Amino acid sequence: MQDISARFRHSRGAGTATAFAVVLLLLCAPSPSLSQSMPGQAYHDLLSQGHDRLARDLTRRLDLRSRPDRDDIEDYLDRWEDEAGGPESGYDWLAVARMWLRAGEVNRAESALRRTEGRVPEAVYRFERARIAFLSGEVDGASDYWRACEIADETATTEAWLDVEVLATPDELETWNRLRTLPAADRNACAFFRRLWNRRAAASGTAVDERILAHYTRTRYALEHYRRRGRVRPRFSVRLGRPADAVYDDRGLLFVRMGAPDDVAVHAGGECIEPNVSWAYERPGGVRIYHLSLLGGTDDWYLLENLAMVYRCGSLDGNPIGTISPLLLRIPAQPFHDLYMSRMGLDPAYARIANHALNFAGNDFAGLRLAEELTDERVWTWADGEYAVATVPERPPVGLNVNFGLEWLGFRALHPGLTRIWLNGLVEASTLTPELRNGRDVYRVDVVWTLLDESGSFYRHIPASFELPTDTVLDEEAGLSIRVSADLPPGAYRWMLVVADVNATGERDDEKPAGGYATGDLLVRDMSADLPVLSDVAVSPDSMGTWSPARGISLNATPAHVTGSDGIAFIYYE
Repeated sequence: MQDISARFRHSRGAGTATAFAVVLLLLCAPSPSLSQSMPGQAYHDLLSQGHDRLARDLTRRLDLRSRPDRDDIEDYLDRWEDEAGGPESGYDWLAVARMWLRAGEVNRAESALRRTEGRVPEAVYRFERARIAFLSGEVDGASDYWRACEIADETATTEAWLDVEVLATPDELETWNRLRTLPAADRNACAFFRRLWNRRAAASGTAVDERILAHYTRTRYALEHYRRRGRVRPRFSVRLGRPADAVYDDRGLLFVRMGAPDDVAVHAGGECIEPNVSWAYERPGGVRIYHLSLLGGTDDWYLLENLAMVYRCGSLDGNPIGTISPLLLRIPAQPFHDLYMSRMGLDPAYARIANHALNFAGNDFAGLRLAEELTDERVWTWADGEYAVATVPERPPVGLNVNFGLEWLGFRALHPGLTRIWLNGLVEASTLTPELRNGRDVYRVDVVWTLLDESGSFYRHIPASFELPTDTVLDEEAGLSIRVSADLPPGAYRWMLVVADVNATGERDDEKPAGGYATGDLLVRDMSADLPVLSDVAVSPDSMGTWSPARGISLNATPAHVTGSDGIAFIYYE
């Protein structure tokens, strides 16, 4: 049996550390040059009619870096009516729907969109209806999303891409750019989007449609709180592969890709220190930490290669982007110490750097040694940055405090060409919280088993619930058994199991539910051949027919291969 135990953050000093663009797309019609802010046909029609100022104002209302409210839009629509006869065409009303959507006015967006039905391409109409549903928190919007995906022309497909560009890894960006060069008949862009969403759903332990809804929810929040306002582009994150012209700053990049941080540390800054913040994300094997600062600006926050980059005194021009090592030979010890100590709660390694700076400040040799430590810190930061930008850095929304063990049994399935895989698990009862029900302690867990094939095209999301009533106090070795099956085509899969303790409640509303998760690889063998083939072997007590992995087989396999009280074991195989 494979043992899966919850693992908490580690000190980075102990070893090697293990790293968006649009909520609402604003294209109203096919255009030679597609952009996030161009309202397409409605804009060009206003221009051709001589209403240049209205056209420019419409662009500003739809620009994702603006923040129109109800009064702004009503004033603009009154002007449109007075100066140009008001919105008339289907694309006009699509632009109106998108303005109301930008302002978060669901009902008004729906009302405007109804006036476009049959007057704009169906894919454009359905994508917009899906976005409105997502803004309302309705996962059913995914049905319109996928229908639009299937029938989308080049313009609608580009809209779908701009919605998810912030999630793309450099490899996916390269695949997309290559896909766009193919003849239209050979593209199958919808298959690309399905693979993209399958990967993210599998990494977060959710159903695909739920993951799409979560994306639009996150991007709406990021648009409201982390919108780019300045002209300076991100530096570090762009080198890692993020889209250079995204409408969010690097806080938005992290939030959309990874969700809200598990922990935050803030330093208000001072005479030699830029204001800065660090976001920490707990992951099995360690904590991922991201340092952000205004870097001399007033609006946008950017990822840093080192926390020391916020230290400004001592350089020739006071520019934090300059090299670090010349700053460290004569550092003012206390400010530098306080800066790094403010991150001690995220990782003890920062306290060691802080104390080193305080104890040996002014010593040239110590300064060089400190520079070496900060070089090591840059290695951690690069690894965490690459994790955030170049991978799919998601995780299920559970804690890391429930332990469990897993094993797989493979048998011949009833249907030709498939193999039945049974996931058997044992959740450690001592890490669960019992509920008193009718005088008995009841342990209960919800589990989600996900499977993704190598191509990313085949995804299975299998939820289940299990409970264990008991009249006695369970010992430390007791556990709650879980068993889930799936009939799968032969091949290699990446699996994830998410376990949530239903009875446990956190002390804070934002605290993740008690649970745990694990991932790994699974090779499903082909057992459909006419020749004899040996299945996995299960050793267990007789279940008297209460559980069967396939027709004609009755066994009660457990992860520990425990026999009955009489010690008699049965061996099952095909």
